[in-house]
Amino acid sequence: MLRDGLLIIIAALLLSSAPALAGSGAEAADAAGGAEDAADARGLEQRLRELDGVTAGFTQQISDARGVLVEESSGRIHLAKPNFRWEVAEPFPQTIIAKGPQLQIYDPDLEQLTLKQLDGSADLQDVPLTLLTRRDINLSNDFTVTAAHTPGQTHYFLIPRGLDALFASMELVFRADTLHTLIITDHTGQQSVIRFTGFSAGQMIESTMFELDLPADIDIVRG
Repeated sequence: MLRDGLLIIIAALLLSSAPALAGSGAEAADAAGGAEDAADARGLEQRLRELDGVTAGFTQQISDARGVLVEESSGRIHLAKPNFRWEVAEPFPQTIIAKGPQLQIYDPDLEQLTLKQLDGSADLQDVPLTLLTRRDINLSNDFTVTAAHTPGQTHYFLIPRGLDALFASMELVFRADTLHTLIITDHTGQQSVIRFTGFSAGQMIESTMFELDLPADIDIVRG
C-alpha cells in the first residue's frame, strides 16, 4: 500500500481548532463540531457513492518521512462497483483486481498470482480500497471527517477512530465532481500520493475487465 507523512495542510487544520471552553460552553462547542464533522462525512459519502463506472489514468508517488521520493509508478484504474481493477504499467507491471470477496494480485514478472480474501464486514479504516468499492458507506463509524475548500477544490481529511488502523490519515481531493488526488499517510510518516488523470465516471465497463488472462503455469500464493 502507498504511504506518507502528515501533510502541512492537515496539521494546520488540526492546530487551528478552537481552544476548549469551560462547562456547558465546551459541550456546546463539541456538539457543534460533531454536527459539522457529520455533515462533512455525509457530503463525502455522497461523492463516493457517485463514483461508479470510473476509468482513469494515475501516477503514484511514495515518499518517506523526510519527504524523499522512494518509489514512483503509473497505470490505469477501472471501477464498476463492487469490482475494481488497478493496473500498474511502469516501472514494474502489476494488476490488482478486487472482485466480490476476493483480492487478486498478479505480478507477471514474478509469474505469481496472490489471492486474498476480502471481508465484506471489514472496517473501512483497515481496507482503504473499500472506500471506492462499497455502495453502503457510513464514514462516521470509522473516521472523523473534515472538509476544507480551496478555489476549485474540496479537500476531505479522514482520521481513523481506531488506534490499530493500518494508516494514520487519508486525504481525498475533488475538483468539481472528479476525484483528483488520494493521499494516504502511514504511522511511520511515509506518504503515498495518487493523482488521477483523464477521470471519467458513468461509463459502461465490461465484466471481462475484472478477469485475468493468466498463463497455465502461474504460481498461486494464498494469503
